[in-house]
Order: sequence, then C-alpha cells, then structure tokens
Amino acid sequence: MINSGGLVVILMHSAMASSPLGEDSHLYLKLLEITQTSGQVEARAWFFSEFSAQSYAELIDRYPKGSRESDMLMNVLVFYESAAVLVSRGLLHEDVFFDAPFGFDVVWERVGDVLVEWREQSDPATWENLVWLGKRYKAWSRYVWKSKLESVPPDRAVRRRGG
Repeated sequence: MINSGGLVVILMHSAMASSPLGEDSHLYLKLLEITQTSGQVEARAWFFSEFSAQSYAELIDRYPKGSRESDMLMNVLVFYESAAVLVSRGLLHEDVFFDAPFGFDVVWERVGDVLVEWREQSDPATWENLVWLGKRYKAWSRYVWKSKLESVPPDRAVRRRGG
C-alpha cells in the first residue's frame, strides 16, 4: 500500500489474474454492447454535454428525482457501478476496463467528488463500487498505465517486413 496525501492506494490486483484472460474479452464486448443501446447512447450524450454539478446539493437541486435528467444520470452511473462490481470482484481485469473506450476517466473527473459527498450524506453503500473504481483508476493511471508501444509484449509486437 502507498499512502498518497491521505489516500491509501492498493497497488495489488486483489483476486485478479496478473494478466487479462479470455473471459475478460467476453465481458468487455458485452459492456461495449450495452454502451451502444439507445438508452445508454442518449444518457451518455446528455452526461458528456450537459451534466454539471459541483456538489451533492447542487445535483439534487438541478436533477430532482423523477426528472428526465435524473433518470439519464442514473442510467450512466448504474452502468459504471455495475462495471465496478465486475472489476472489484476480479471478474473483469482492470487493465481491460480502464483501457476501454467507456469514458470512465471523464465521468470520474466530473462526478467523483459529488459521489463521495452523496455517500457521506446518505448511505455508505451508495455507489461504493463506483467510488472504489475511481480510486483504483487514480492509482492505475499513475502507477500501472503504459502507452501501447511500451506495454505490448515482445511476442506480440508488430514486426516490419524485411527487417
């Protein structure tokens, strides 16, 4: 463990294979398929272009329960909460999830602090997996992530013809 400014970061892949497995590809494709459903497409488009809240109080004021915006926000958050369950339980390798085009980095940047506050003001179990995933992402992007050119194993590197 590393204590980074009060944030304890676990760097080990608890209960995970050290490398992604074939099962990870199936889950990845299923998650990708879910992001392409009409409800997710609409909710994500709204979130990425319209969502704006700096605090939990602002969130409930701007997007009251039962409103269309609240429903779209829940659609986005439930997707990531569900994916976070898979990652936290070792069912989907974090490298696969974080490297995927799911936009988690953008979502976490925009809503992470609000979710932490939401949990503090309601139930600690609320969004617990999503908040865990956000903390994991912070550690992963700092200590694990490598550019593709650096991280491709030598046996999978693209070889030039004639060279």
